[in-house]
Amino acid sequence: MTGGYTQSVNDAIQALYKSGVPVVVAAGNYASDACMWSPASASNAITVAGSAEGDRLYSKTNYGSCIDIFAPGHNVQGANHMCSDCYQFKSGTSFAAPLVSGAVAILLQRQPRLTPDQILYQLISLSTNNTLDTDSIPANFTSSTPNRLLFIPESCGGKLSIGLQSVIRIESPNYPLNYFKKTVCKWLITGPLNTYVRISFTNFSTEPFYDRIELYQGTSCDPNITQLATLSGKRDELAFTQCDSLSNSLLVEFRTDSLISDTGFRANILVAQTRQKQTVVVGLEESTYLVNEDEGRVKVCVAISNLHTCCPVTHNFSVTLQHTPGSATVGSDYIFDDRRSTLQFGTCDKRKCFFIGTVNNHQVETDESFTLTLVNNSFESDIELAMMSANVTILDDDVASVGLEHTDYSVEEGQEVRVCARLMTSRGSCTVSFPFSVVVNTEYGSAVSPEDYVTVSNESLSFAPCTTNVCFNITTHDDTLPEGNEEFHVILSRGPDLNSRIHLDHIMNMAVVTVLDDDGE
Repeated sequence: MTGGYTQSVNDAIQALYKSGVPVVVAAGNYASDACMWSPASASNAITVAGSAEGDRLYSKTNYGSCIDIFAPGHNVQGANHMCSDCYQFKSGTSFAAPLVSGAVAILLQRQPRLTPDQILYQLISLSTNNTLDTDSIPANFTSSTPNRLLFIPESCGGKLSIGLQSVIRIESPNYPLNYFKKTVCKWLITGPLNTYVRISFTNFSTEPFYDRIELYQGTSCDPNITQLATLSGKRDELAFTQCDSLSNSLLVEFRTDSLISDTGFRANILVAQTRQKQTVVVGLEESTYLVNEDEGRVKVCVAISNLHTCCPVTHNFSVTLQHTPGSATVGSDYIFDDRRSTLQFGTCDKRKCFFIGTVNNHQVETDESFTLTLVNNSFESDIELAMMSANVTILDDDVASVGLEHTDYSVEEGQEVRVCARLMTSRGSCTVSFPFSVVVNTEYGSAVSPEDYVTVSNESLSFAPCTTNVCFNITTHDDTLPEGNEEFHVILSRGPDLNSRIHLDHIMNMAVVTVLDDDGE
């Protein structure tokens, strides 16, 4: 039914949309802008235009921005009232719209809670794009008419009830050939009460990350549904190839996107009564952690290392991380929250992580460390600890520079000149927390040693921890001879134990000492 633009018709469709009813309408057969007609112009209707053989457009179909999708609308086979098995071929968008209505019914059968917006989104996502020849549309409507052709992948999945010790097989559509793109398959497998369902994948090959199997405890309509696992990629790369449900039902979902296809999967499903108890090995993922002081935190994870199924234990358990300060001290160098250091594992948990804060005190200091220890809180015999301790090293990344206090000194003959080396960067009460040294030498200028001053050769200046400056004296001689002022140089250089994070200031590493003559002429 298509007529001129009628607001009341469009309002009626809007009311159905708001009540959660998807409405599929024909675009109309006037070879004109569908937005001029009702109900094709209704903003929340699914408006269907017609295509023809050879990926052409049906010659009379409407077009434009009000179109949502195309479906076959030329020579569509349908029933004929003349007899019970008679059929006829009809053309028009009124025959394209029912095909989309059937697709909507399939989507709702698979996912009954889909909203009208979600249905349209899935129709668009599943459609085949940019294959229709749109040359028959006026040029000014080509870009606004969506080039989407209806496509619904082959149905798969279903509800399966199997008995105790029975084995069935499920596989991806088209297996062992490549599965279909843009597919969602769901299998709900149910066994007798007081049993569990085990799925074992004998073959598995999907596009990593994007095409995947999702395993759930419960049904898709269950608000308390629990995800057991997600599997994607190649079989030999999977953490496990077997999964046991926690009750007598297991929901298996296979989802693919529109890009790369692969051979998919084949799996055997068994219903059994008693789960086998197996030892689970739990431990720290790393034995050594390195973290820069200014990163703010280090992530420490505890994981099950011998995964054999998606839910490896039949009960909850916990482990506790404990810390032992070493050269690093809690509070000053790192922050450990004892309230959160107990990690609770549920039956399907495989990995838990804990964050330890680091403190940047802006001191130049040596790298510091502390120790982590893992403690098992479970009294169950099937929990075994491995990799129970780890060392955490906090890498200091602060720097400081050292130089002479002045670049020019003046002293009268016969007096001592006091020269100081100091840290050019000051951070609070303690800039460098460890001892270090620098070396001082004097060099001739117009003043010569020993006549004018006492030379300094490879003099070591030692900085104690938290010291900011170290001074020394250079003696000058009064030769009683009238002469002009003379000078010599003081050079600061690296000591053998100078840490790489303490730099020599490239400007303040040399000073000129002027010896003032006081004898006159």
